[in-house]
Amino acid sequence: FFVGNKEGEFTASINFDKRFVHTLDTPTLPVMGASFSSYDKTIKDIERNDAGNEVLDFSNQPLGDKKLQKMSESIHKNSTLRKLILSNTNITGVGVRHLVDALASSLQPNNVTVLVLDNNPLGPDGAQYLTTAIQQCKHLQTLKVNKCGLGDDGAAYIARSLVSSDHLSSSLVTLEMGSNLLSDNAAEAFGAALAANDRLEGLSLWNNSILASGAKYLAEGLTRNTSLRWLGLGKNNIGPSGAQEFANRLPAMSLQWLALGGNDIGDNGVIALTTALQDDGCALQSLGLGGNGITDQAAHYLGRALWNNNILESLGLGGNAIGAPGCEHLAEMMNNNTSLRKLILSSNEIDDDAICALAEGVAVNKSMDTLLVSNNVFTMTGLNVFVQKLLTNKESALRILDIHDCELEPEQEERVLDELRSKSKLEQVGSYVNEVPGHHLKASHEVNMLPAQSRRVHSAMR
Repeated sequence: FFVGNKEGEFTASINFDKRFVHTLDTPTLPVMGASFSSYDKTIKDIERNDAGNEVLDFSNQPLGDKKLQKMSESIHKNSTLRKLILSNTNITGVGVRHLVDALASSLQPNNVTVLVLDNNPLGPDGAQYLTTAIQQCKHLQTLKVNKCGLGDDGAAYIARSLVSSDHLSSSLVTLEMGSNLLSDNAAEAFGAALAANDRLEGLSLWNNSILASGAKYLAEGLTRNTSLRWLGLGKNNIGPSGAQEFANRLPAMSLQWLALGGNDIGDNGVIALTTALQDDGCALQSLGLGGNGITDQAAHYLGRALWNNNILESLGLGGNAIGAPGCEHLAEMMNNNTSLRKLILSSNEIDDDAICALAEGVAVNKSMDTLLVSNNVFTMTGLNVFVQKLLTNKESALRILDIHDCELEPEQEERVLDELRSKSKLEQVGSYVNEVPGHHLKASHEVNMLPAQSRRVHSAMR
């Protein structure tokens, strides 16, 4: 399932000229250019320690270990850098060792808060070197090492570094480790770390090979953790048994955002989770269940569970097999639920009967402001009913509607969109695009929204 970017993805021109990096939730900051022709000049800029240069981005440049070593020598003398982005720069554990030596120096403390090393062959050795940075860089809050070949050994190194010892403690708030060939062994290491860590707020383990046993380790650790707010486990294979492990323990967790998309949990896994959603102790505000083979049966249980739930704000059900009966159950829930703000049903089996059923609920619900139903099979017949319900009932809170890629002719879709833009309270109609978190998920059928208070760390997820 997808997960979003609370820190915001940093993208910048690769020209040397100072540009501005636009992020979702952070102020606009000056960025040092990263074109390869400007490498030497960038080194000098780093050494100049100019307060105007806070972001260094060499993404997608063939930097390599030797050039990183030279850059690290300059970083060693710098105290103004805040964000260092080295995604896809062909650096290995050797280069990371030089970088960590600079970042963790006690002689010249640095102020780097964000370190992005995605898509580099760091391996377990690189992870071992990073543990020094995690424990000794007091300002480091975000570390992204997605797709770095860390494996279970590398994950274990990093997990252990999250536990305070010998006057060393981690300041990390966000850790992303998607696509790193992790198994239940890594999940066990992180479960133990979470039980002892009281600082980390967000953890992404997306697109690995974690099974039900790994889900149990993580869930057990989270029952003894009070800091973690979001967990991304999308595209693993925890199955219905893994979902049951979370369901059993969710009421004892502080977790607010859970992404379980693409885990083959099926109806049985969802039904297990609905028992937790009915527990007053469950703090979940966002739940991602996209691409899990969910049918109308599970939608029925979800509708009943959310009838009186006043905590969950976002529910992702994209890429499943929910049709008209399931939509009827969800619509009935909307008559009573007052907390759900975002519902994702893209890429399901929503036909004309299904969209008409949803219209009954959306028209009277006073909390739901976002509905995504793109890539479904309803036609103008059903959509006309939906639109008229929306236009005639002024109490609806709906502000964002995505209906693209359904069974509509282009001119029909545009005509409906024009009518909604001019006559409804909708603020965004048509294709809906949401930012995705550090693991770079492009989730066309599954985008989740975090609670507003959590967006500084992460924004959406698959």
